[in-house]
Amino acid sequence: MANFGLIFSPFNVGGLRLKNRILMAAMGNNFSHPRGTVSDRAIAYYRERAKGGTGLIITEATPVSLAGRHRGRGLCAYDDSFLPGLRRLAATIHDHGSAIALQLHHAGRLADPDITGGPPLAPSPIPRAPGAPVPKELNQDEIQEIIIQLGQAARRAKEAGFDAVEIHGAHGYLIYQFLSPRTNKRGDFYGGNPENRIRFALEALRQVRKEVGHSFPVLFRLSAREFSENGYSLEESLDWAIELERAGASALHVSGGTSESLIGSARVIPPMVFPEAYHAPLAAAIKKKVRIPVIAVGRLGTPAVAERVLDEGQADLIASGRAFLCDPYWPLKAARGEADRIRPCVACNHCLWRLFQQEELTCFQNALLGNEEKYQMDLVEKAKKVLIIGGGPGGLEAARVARKRGHQVTLMEKSPLLGGQILLASVPPHKQTFLKAMDWLTREVDREGVEIKLNTEGNEENIAKENPDMVIVATGARPNFPASFSGPKVMTAWEVLAGKEVEKEVLILGGGMVGMETAEFLSQKGCRVTVVEMTERLAADMEGTTRALLLERIPLQKISSLLSTEVKDIRAGKVLVSHDGNERWLEAGTIILALGSRANNEILQALEGKVPQILPIGDCVEPRKAKEAIHEGFSAALQL
Repeated sequence: MANFGLIFSPFNVGGLRLKNRILMAAMGNNFSHPRGTVSDRAIAYYRERAKGGTGLIITEATPVSLAGRHRGRGLCAYDDSFLPGLRRLAATIHDHGSAIALQLHHAGRLADPDITGGPPLAPSPIPRAPGAPVPKELNQDEIQEIIIQLGQAARRAKEAGFDAVEIHGAHGYLIYQFLSPRTNKRGDFYGGNPENRIRFALEALRQVRKEVGHSFPVLFRLSAREFSENGYSLEESLDWAIELERAGASALHVSGGTSESLIGSARVIPPMVFPEAYHAPLAAAIKKKVRIPVIAVGRLGTPAVAERVLDEGQADLIASGRAFLCDPYWPLKAARGEADRIRPCVACNHCLWRLFQQEELTCFQNALLGNEEKYQMDLVEKAKKVLIIGGGPGGLEAARVARKRGHQVTLMEKSPLLGGQILLASVPPHKQTFLKAMDWLTREVDREGVEIKLNTEGNEENIAKENPDMVIVATGARPNFPASFSGPKVMTAWEVLAGKEVEKEVLILGGGMVGMETAEFLSQKGCRVTVVEMTERLAADMEGTTRALLLERIPLQKISSLLSTEVKDIRAGKVLVSHDGNERWLEAGTIILALGSRANNEILQALEGKVPQILPIGDCVEPRKAKEAIHEGFSAALQL
């Protein structure tokens, strides 16, 4: 097992024998039908993860009542009409060697009234945020009704052939709302002291246990820390863990945080700014208090880190969500001794941000996610000679997939390094993890036998020498640099991130993601930075949880900003800006342009009619993100 003996050792949870200690944590996907029934697409998504070698798959948060829904195309289990699809899902997972658990869920005040058709329900009438719907306070009869609904959903899971259920008591949803003194202001025996606030969770657990019997595993997911002001303490969670064990929990799945806000969600699903095994210390604290198995989660998607957490005794099992999106086969690869072939999740949280926007789940690296039935990477009957211009993420992905399908592939890159803009994107603080994505692509194209020509311009002459059947153009973009803004003290953010020296006083024109990351990079080098942004928001194009954390850090650094401010002119180290019709000059030792980018696509016109087929991908079509480049590279290689 390639020195990963613990994660691949069998383990019993509540009488269920798992083939290994690797769990796929619950994560929404929006692949089900609008009503919440199982779709072919959802089946294919889960099937691929089962084939990848995980011991137990925990479904996405599955509402036990219509009033508890928070996602339009999420799996549901609130009446018996859902049973046929659930049976099919369970059977599919079993056919591929994994066990499956249904996560029982009620969103409480986070439910979506547009989906439920009524007001959200909660322990107390406290909205999730200013302007959000005021929830209806549950009376005791309604509380008992939800407890029965949780039990009935568990009964359906067992009847459908599921191997276990998991009660979702974490992350800001209904059970959590009863636990937290921030959201539970009740004066009855469901509110007030910690003993009362855990009552709903315990009654729900006992009802589920009553419905499924004593030999059926019932997991309970708990946020051991809120990471919120005036929230409950870890000490309270430790006491609750003991009570949950007594009430019949088979295992405790220990997480942290609340998805009620972007800052809270950053603790639930920690982006790359947080260390690997982020929640493992919480699991370790719980493990000292109970005898039942404890599951750790939170950036545990590499076998080495997962093995270390088990070896140190911090948990009995490990769970991972995003790693299974990026590479569903990571357990199988680790077991074969091919850990370096696992496509690494870089914790960019693109997937999470898609769910916040009620979109279908995607991974910035894995174009197959959600397209498991749509795309087939079959070997071609007749190989073509494929030339790829550009060694950024899109070009590398196109090269990898084209070669994997049997084509003869050559890639030209004009610089001495592969990676394109990802090399710059990994320079700012907390972004170094991005390099793992490029390292993996570079290794894979080498393994597949792609011919790489560095320091080679993809011009007409060099392309003609190759005489290709097909050219994929992945030449990326260039930074916008208005001619009127040029001067001896003016440079682009790309140049700064590439190592160009700057003065101590810096003006950055453009407060999008690139501008703000450059500002933080320079602040940590001791520069005093002012950012000028024409809109009302900084880093508006950044993923939400990462942006929220960045905005928390900005006031602690030497960075100031001018919002809703337009740049009118640049002259010899001075910038004329306008705010609310008032103009003034700003001075700086260095002026940095972070004004977006433009497509680098001149070669497309030059090649028109000179090669049999041309496919442009990524930023040379239109400047966007690395996700679009990689996905278009993948798609282009399938068209060959």
